[in-house]
Amino acid sequence: MKKTLIILAVFLSALWTANARAEFKEGLWEITTQVEMKGMPPMPPTTIRQCITRNDPVPQTNDKNYDCKIIDQKISGDTVRYTVECKGKEGEMKTSGTSTYTGNSMNGTSTTIFKMEGQPEMQMEGKTTGKYVGNCSK
Repeated sequence: MKKTLIILAVFLSALWTANARAEFKEGLWEITTQVEMKGMPPMPPTTIRQCITRNDPVPQTNDKNYDCKIIDQKISGDTVRYTVECKGKEGEMKTSGTSTYTGNSMNGTSTTIFKMEGQPEMQMEGKTTGKYVGNCSK
């Protein structure tokens, strides 16, 4: 159960970090997230590809077990600050982060807090890098 939440958090962190209306190129982005959790061995990085556009800047997760909503988003120049809450049968998580876009690249950080019934609260730190890959396929 913890492993499922960790994997989901890594995936969501990557997706939400990609969220932006800042100065970035619309198109296909490759986003890699490295997550660390105190007391756990390092996890392998996760890489996704996501089409990012100004009309659809928030990628959606395909995990039907969680309902995720952006509860705060602020854009300043090429930097996006965001907070996302996800609720599901296994518990709740809240991710807050920052992403900065510079032409063909992106860097970001995020903090995710897990709350599962009967378990102590867990916290993960994520570092994200991204690169513009090209046009989105239609």
